[in-house]
Amino acid sequence: MASVIVDMAFCDKKHKISAKLREDGDLDIHIATDCEHIRRYAEGLGNKVTVKDVTDWRGSRVYDPEICSVASATCLAPSGVINAAWLELGMLSENKARRIHANCVRFTAEGSDDLIDG
Repeated sequence: MASVIVDMAFCDKKHKISAKLREDGDLDIHIATDCEHIRRYAEGLGNKVTVKDVTDWRGSRVYDPEICSVASATCLAPSGVINAAWLELGMLSENKARRIHANCVRFTAEGSDDLIDG
């Protein structure tokens, strides 16, 4: 089983998302959260997704507007589902994930030189 933590500092909510590969090739998804919106997202998503749901934007239930509409457009929970699933499927390196620890969105001021060059 692979798990990720989505730490939404802006709204002070956290989501622990776990993915486990099933014998039939689909993935069991579990979302534990302190956010009512993401609890409703989890209910809409259900406990199972397909590999296609996590590898193809078109038709993905993870990003389905009907399912995601209960959450803010800036919420990273759906990306957390994708990342947990990709870790479980071996599509992301577990060693590199442990080494880098996190991906993040940073807010920066206009004109700040805290941007990546190039």
